[in-house]
Order: sequence, then structure tokens, then C-alpha cells
Amino acid sequence: MNDFWVVSVVLIIVALGFVLYPVVKVHRAKSTKNSETGQAALDRRSQNIVFFKDRLEEITAEKDAGSLTDSQFQQLKSELEAGLITDVDGLSHDESDQVQRSTVSTAAWGVTAVMLLCIPLASYALYAKWGALDGVEQFREYGNSVPSISEGMPKQNIDELLTALREKLEANPDNPEGWFMLARSSMNLEQYDQASYAFIRMAELLEKDQQDPSSIYGLAAQAEFFAQQAQMTDKVQELLDKAFSTNPDETNSLGLLGIAAFEGGRYEDAIKHWGRILEVDSENPSRDAIVAGINKARAALGLPEQVDKYSVSMNATAPETADNMAPVDTSANANIGVKVLVELDASFSRQVSANDTVFIIAKAVNGSPMPLAASRQTVADLPILVNLNDAMAMGPMAKISSAEEVTIIARISKSGQPGAMPGDLEGTQSPVPVGSSEVVKIVINEKVE
Repeated sequence: MNDFWVVSVVLIIVALGFVLYPVVKVHRAKSTKNSETGQAALDRRSQNIVFFKDRLEEITAEKDAGSLTDSQFQQLKSELEAGLITDVDGLSHDESDQVQRSTVSTAAWGVTAVMLLCIPLASYALYAKWGALDGVEQFREYGNSVPSISEGMPKQNIDELLTALREKLEANPDNPEGWFMLARSSMNLEQYDQASYAFIRMAELLEKDQQDPSSIYGLAAQAEFFAQQAQMTDKVQELLDKAFSTNPDETNSLGLLGIAAFEGGRYEDAIKHWGRILEVDSENPSRDAIVAGINKARAALGLPEQVDKYSVSMNATAPETADNMAPVDTSANANIGVKVLVELDASFSRQVSANDTVFIIAKAVNGSPMPLAASRQTVADLPILVNLNDAMAMGPMAKISSAEEVTIIARISKSGQPGAMPGDLEGTQSPVPVGSSEVVKIVINEKVE
């Protein structure tokens, strides 16, 4: 946080400069004027005194010479003295004005000093009330320190960071950005229970601030769905109901309902939910995958595949004809994927048995945590070369051909479940380009703590 304080101090100094500069400028101008006025006053006084003395000597000489009578001399002398007194009074008045101006200048400096003190105090006080210092601190402390496991940080260290972040958020819960950071990081680490909890806390804060929480409740439902091994539980349904209560067309929730309906064999419902996503959001980033899911559901009902009517390459007003109802040729994408060679580090060979399950999973580098492709093998099969492609998709909406880069995870699961559990062994590689002819080698050499 040192750079934050340095920048804030610099900005305060700049602000103080705007206040101080005009005061200094005016003060210098007045000082110069007062100096010139004082010097002029001194010159004038000296001249008056010299004039008085010279004139007094002249009339005295005239009196001595008999040119002036005593009464005339006294009259002229009185006039000289009166003139001198008048000039001295004027000079005294000028000096009084100068003293008064000096007093005003002192008061101005006092006001300036108060402003110089109040500006930084008020700035920091207002920032403490309405600023986001806690959010900045959390981002600086955790935002750059929660990379994916594939970037090289041990998972144990990441877990410790997330634990510390959650403790800090529990102590200061009014931080929706912090809860979102915790939720997304937990999703990437497949800690779905914690992700669901963090999304819910964020949604509650949005409701408190009278903002739309529907999309966050939709994400919470997705996290809970994954946490329950892709089961539509009462809690998942409760979160979906909260999302739909404020936005009946919330796309995260519609997508989840479509997946659940498809997995349950309710293909018409799946088509309805996924189709609704395209109706309310024709530019959805997962549009291609959604269309593929709809076509797969139509195929299960014995219906022909349908061209995406929201495609930018088609005329939106064109009527549905036999041509645009023709089956979509997906053969070009059928073999697009990643070739993966999975090996087990020899040092871990005694910690596994031949029947332990091996999951080889491809996930989007940035996006939904739902696997794009997965293969289930056993330790006895290692080393093994697999081609992760659309034929191994976990759902109709998530296919590896729709991604440019993926993260590959090879995991030996003691429980037989795809989610990471303490004691499992895994290896990762990221990012991996999709469609490359090169074989990606994954060595299982890390233990999940």
C-alpha cells in the first residue's frame, strides 16, 4: 500500500498548491507595494523637513534685515509649522494604513493555514467514509496472489490465501467485490461449497443496496449444483427461485435449468430454457454451445437440427424454410480437441492402486468451471494417450471445440469423484491451445492437500 499513500500525498500537495499559490502571489505584490509606499513616505518627510528648515532660515534672515515685522514673521512661521504638521499627520495616516494592511495580511495567512490543515484531514476523513480502501487492500493482498494452480503456486498456499481472505471478509462483510473475488477463485479451484456461500453473501449485499442480485444468485445456484455432484437439490432450486424473482430471464439460471432438464431426459424443457437465453441475449458468449445443446435435445426427440436463427450471418426476418431447417454439419468440429499423454510420476507409484480412477479433464481457461471434455480411466491404463474432443463433452452446452485455450487436469481420485479431494494426486497444464496437432504431456506429480 506504500504507493497508494505516496500518490495520495502527492495529490494533497498539489491541492494545497492551488490554495497557497494565490495567497503567496498576492502577499508578494502587497509587500512590494508597501515597500515602495514606505520609501516614498520617507522621501516625502525628508523633503518637507528640509523645506521647513530652508524657509524658516529665509524668513528669519528677512526679519533680521528689517524686511519683516515681528508679527509678519510669527504669521509666516506659524503657517510653516502648520504645513509641516499637516504633512506629518498624512504620513502617520499612511503608516497606519500600512499597519492595518499588515494585520489583514496576517489574518489571511491564518485562514490559509487553517485551510492547509483542513484539506488533508477532510480528504482522508471523506475517503475513509466513502472510499474503498479495504477493497484496495484486499485486492493488493489477495487479488494478485490467487492464481490458478497451473501457474505454479502450490494449492496449499492458495487455500491458505483464500482462508485468510474469507476470515477478513467475515470480519468486514460489507465488501461485495471481495466476496466476488473469493467466489470466483473458489470456483476455479473447484471449492464449490465456498463459492456458493460467497456468491450468496454478495447477492445479499446487492439486495441491501437495492441492486439487482439475480445474476449472482444464478452463479450461486451453479456453484451449489456442482457442489452437489450435478444434482438439482432443494437449495439449488431455492437459489434459482431468488434469481427468477427479480429477473425471470436470468441467463445463468436458465442455462442451469436447461442442463438439469437435459440430464433428466426432459428435452423439450431443455430446448425451452436454452432457447429463451438466445431470445433475451442473442449475443451470449456461449451462443454456439447453446445452439449445439438445443440441436442435441432436438435429435433426442427425433427432430431435425435447426440452424441458429440468431446467427449474425442470417437474415433475422427470413421465414423458416426447408433450407434453414437442414441439419448442421458438425463433422468439422468432431475431432477438434487436445491430444493428451498422461503419466504418473514414479515417486507416487506406491501411493496408488491399479484400480484407482483417473480423470482427464479439459476446462475453459477463463469461464465456466464446467468441464468441456472429460475422460475416465484407471491407474492401470497409465501411461495413456487420449484425445479430448466434443465426443467427450460433459453436457451439450459445453464443448471443447468452442474454446480457443483450455486447462488440462489429470487427477487420480481416491473417492472416484471428479472433484478434487485431499489425498488425490494430480497434474495440470495451462493454457493449452485447442486444435493443435501437438501432444500435451501431463505428469501427475502433485498431492492435493
